Amino acid sequence: MQTRMLAQLRAIATEEMRTFSFTVAVVFLFSLFLAVRSAGFGPTPFFEFFPDLWGCFRSFLLAATVMLIVVEPVRRLGPAAGVRRAIALAGALSAGAAMATVAQVRFAIEYQGLTAGQAWAEWSPASLVSLFIGAMLVAVGEFHRSELRSIEATQAAEGSRSALEHEALLARVKTLEAQIEPHFLFNTLANVRRLYETDAAAGETMLTRLMLYLEVALPSMRRERSTLERELQLVAAYLDLQQVRMGRRLAYSIDIAPALRALEVPSMMLLTLVENAIKHGLTPKREGGRIDVSAALVARELRLDVSDTGRGFGAEASGGGTGLANIHARLAATFGPAGRLTLVPGERQGLTATITIPVPA
Repeated sequence: MQTRMLAQLRAIATEEMRTFSFTVAVVFLFSLFLAVRSAGFGPTPFFEFFPDLWGCFRSFLLAATVMLIVVEPVRRLGPAAGVRRAIALAGALSAGAAMATVAQVRFAIEYQGLTAGQAWAEWSPASLVSLFIGAMLVAVGEFHRSELRSIEATQAAEGSRSALEHEALLARVKTLEAQIEPHFLFNTLANVRRLYETDAAAGETMLTRLMLYLEVALPSMRRERSTLERELQLVAAYLDLQQVRMGRRLAYSIDIAPALRALEVPSMMLLTLVENAIKHGLTPKREGGRIDVSAALVARELRLDVSDTGRGFGAEASGGGTGLANIHARLAATFGPAGRLTLVPGERQGLTATITIPVPA
């Protein structure tokens, strides 16, 4: 809190120095105008012109400084807007002009050797000039203040809009994640049911594997982000589960370097690709096939590949299913154009599905 207060004080001091510098510049230009008008536009020796300029500048700078001392607290601490602010600033300007005139008269008595009557006669009309200068400075300051408040309001609105967009994005991702979980579970339970009808022992084994799989999967299903290691555990448990059903018709390998396993990845995406490869690629083939899961880090992008030797592109494997559509939508919602899902045919048969996501530096 102390650091924050110091930062605010530093910002106020910087702004006040900027205001004073502007005031000095305005007073100098005004004094230059009066000195030139007094000397006329003919040739005037420098030693005659400069004392007039310096006298005007010194006197009006004193008046402007006094007015700043009176007006600035009202500008900062007074009413924020409306008629009350206008009345407060007008009162501060009047009081400042009166005090500036008193200061000028006192200065003339002390340093110019004038009597009180002479000083009042010379500088009391200047109160109108001081009031004019002060009013001009306040007008500029109020314009600057309104511009700053407009910019701050715009930035706040942008921040609120960005926050709302982020919340909407998170809600969309949550909806997509909630959509994929029952889709996967229903498919698996349907397989268990079919296996029980044909081979009760294998069905019981598969149900046991399903329970083991759920012990791994359920804690991870509601996470927004997971690690590649956790996702690989899900994939391995799922493939073990499917091997009970498919037997020798399913072979698989998981080849991912240990250094990549700690990287964060979206949950359930890799598993969805594996499920899609089994359902649309290997299951329709009488002889089944093979699934290879791999990963590589290329130019700050993580590529997750799921290759199969299944049917390849076809009516059911074209990427229009719930699982692949869900991956497309989640990647777009989470990573924008940097998140991609691509499907390419294998060299001889099957399909390779690749998820590409950016990796923070």
